[in-house]
Amino acid sequence: MSETVAQEGVGRKVTLREELTARRKAMTPDIIDERGLKVQSRFLATPYYNKARTVALYAPIRGEVPTRDILIAALQDEKIVCYPLSHVHGRILAFRAIKSEAELEPGRLGVREPTNSSELIAVDQIDLFVVPGLGFTRDGKRLGRGGGYYDATLKAASARSRRVGLAFGDQIVDTLPTTNDDVDMDLVVTESQTMRGLYRDWDFLDT
Repeated sequence: MSETVAQEGVGRKVTLREELTARRKAMTPDIIDERGLKVQSRFLATPYYNKARTVALYAPIRGEVPTRDILIAALQDEKIVCYPLSHVHGRILAFRAIKSEAELEPGRLGVREPTNSSELIAVDQIDLFVVPGLGFTRDGKRLGRGGGYYDATLKAASARSRRVGLAFGDQIVDTLPTTNDDVDMDLVVTESQTMRGLYRDWDFLDT
């Protein structure tokens, strides 16, 4: 890839982030809650969720799809549920498991995260990553906030792990500029559809 093409891709990502952030800000809390319930319900019906034993969730910020219903369902289903921590050593996120929502507290960046007393979960032990994003394509491309932490973490995860992006319909775009550092999703789930990305075998626990 030439330097000019790479710079154009970076510029396009900046523009898209601004556009997609504006779309999220235009959504009222009621709309986020209403559509979020539908996204979570669709996710819980996927074979990826059903097969996973250890699930990594995120605590939503700034208009991201809620995950509380997923947390409640996963705990009831006796899955191990973990969340990322705000203290990052290098580019790879660290995760701690929780057994109740009460174990999530505002962290260093104001995002809810597990307390220090929660059990650390190694990245290579996570079966399913539930991933936020600013934008997604129908074939599983993802645009994050620009830090690159999720991409680095997903690359460091076990080859048998899978990843599902949660999004509102307004976040789906036709194309996204990508590089070799970007990681695709197996599924992208919105309030109205479930879109195949990589769509790798959901019997990943046996591989």
